[in-house]
Amino acid sequence: MTQALRVSEESETDVSTILSARVLIPISCDRCNKETDISIQTLKEGGTIMCEHCYDVRPFTAIEQQTLRAVLAQIGFHFAG
Repeated sequence: MTQALRVSEESETDVSTILSARVLIPISCDRCNKETDISIQTLKEGGTIMCEHCYDVRPFTAIEQQTLRAVLAQIGFHFAG
């Protein structure tokens, strides 16, 4: 099946979307408060993230990863791994 299914608002079926590792998530910089788009793959790997505006570098912590997963799950998005 290659066609998306429509879900009515009355439906009690939970629908979720699995995000590609290539999807970019905006991460706000702690230093300059501007957003930089980082791929889910980079965030999953727990690597460092660098602000494209002020070049501040910091790690993406496990707690941040858990929070991101929880927030995305609440709105129906999941990523594998």
